[in-house]
Amino acid sequence: MSRFAELARSVDKIPHLWLEKAYDAQRLQAELDAIDPALFVPFQSKSRNADHIAKFWRGLSLVAPNASLHDDLTEVPYEGRTGYVWTPVADASPYIKQVVTELGGEGQRVRLMCVKAGGSLTWHRHGSELSMIIGAHGRRPNWYELIVHVPIRTNPDFSYEVIDTRVYELADYSAGKLEIHRKNYPQAQAWAFNGAHYHNVFNRSETEDRYAIMLTLDIRMRKTFDIVSKAVESYEGPLLTGL
Repeated sequence: MSRFAELARSVDKIPHLWLEKAYDAQRLQAELDAIDPALFVPFQSKSRNADHIAKFWRGLSLVAPNASLHDDLTEVPYEGRTGYVWTPVADASPYIKQVVTELGGEGQRVRLMCVKAGGSLTWHRHGSELSMIIGAHGRRPNWYELIVHVPIRTNPDFSYEVIDTRVYELADYSAGKLEIHRKNYPQAQAWAFNGAHYHNVFNRSETEDRYAIMLTLDIRMRKTFDIVSKAVESYEGPLLTGL
């Protein structure tokens, strides 16, 4: 097994992983405030809950094919990243661009996403169920992808939540308690959010929207690999079952 696959298997078992990176919240917020709010448009989900998701989840792209601000705000099959370049909003936001570059996001999918007050997404795993099936090589087709969030403006009532896939699929819901790994990511910190297991976000604030940089990184890239490897070595929290 390659060192990349070994790292991916380790990350798959960690619900929330701090990447030991913290940034200047005031600089991030200043650049966020300079962006025209009208540029944040509804995410175009293809799921049966598309209306709910579009109501609460808005965004724009920072790195996308052909520098498009909105064409990449939907689900697409897992495939190699080609033609992903900085968008005009990223070019006008030098500190945000610096953060993305430091984490290894150049050339990858990167978005600036808002979850409206009172909003949530739906419990899901990244990609379709077919994309999560383990293949003959023993890995998911998207095994190398890492979802990272850097909150720019958040609140104490925002929660990132992960449920172990086996717990989610085998749970006796009538029994009441379901183990959920909850975390409120601090502003301007970079966290890997487990997308291989079932996960969701909840903005339980009645008045405050949450804005965050959302990066889809590739752990095979040297910069990202080094950051994640160091964070995994320091991790001492709970573990999920293997996939």
